[in-house]
Amino acid sequence: MRVPVHLIPGLAALLRYPGPRTAAMAAGLADAAMETAHPCQEHLEAFALSAATLELPELQEHYTRSFDLNPECSLEIGWHLFGESYKRGQFLAMMRFHLREHGIEPGAHLPDHLPALLELVMKLESQDAMDLVDDCILPALEKVLPALKDGVYAHLLQALFLLFTAHRTSSGGDRPDPPVLCVPPGAPHDDSRQGPSSSSPAEVSHA
Repeated sequence: MRVPVHLIPGLAALLRYPGPRTAAMAAGLADAAMETAHPCQEHLEAFALSAATLELPELQEHYTRSFDLNPECSLEIGWHLFGESYKRGQFLAMMRFHLREHGIEPGAHLPDHLPALLELVMKLESQDAMDLVDDCILPALEKVLPALKDGVYAHLLQALFLLFTAHRTSSGGDRPDPPVLCVPPGAPHDDSRQGPSSSSPAEVSHA
């Protein structure tokens, strides 16, 4: 099983504060997941159903309650990796550099905001993208998911976690194999190489 990376931009969009197009985007992403028959499909369908059923203010309340009011469920990945230590400052600086390098705008959020990092995954070379997923995104999700427990937005994070891990269960090992990124023809994936002075976005996590 391969990682259907063409679902990542949709997940990144849905993990931002909901707006008038959220329900339609959720339905479209669930349909796209259905075509892949990937295990994340069930959670994307559940989120799409909630987004279609709830009024927008209710969905916005779910978002705020899920991610903004409880630090343990924050979408700021560096906080889960490093807390408020000096290393988080290094991580933020590195993410800011790579986001700017690839034309990604985090908006009002810090540069370690999960949606921005998911956009970065789509821009990086395959190995750097895998490092960012394995060393930063997945360890943070492993902390957020138990804290978030159930809820509308738990479905999105469960879908994201499965997207990056479901294909690895067949290996039988404790440490999952690196993800195999499956990019459909025409999908946006920047294969331009980094300059010699730039660091891998996940490098600070090993420091």
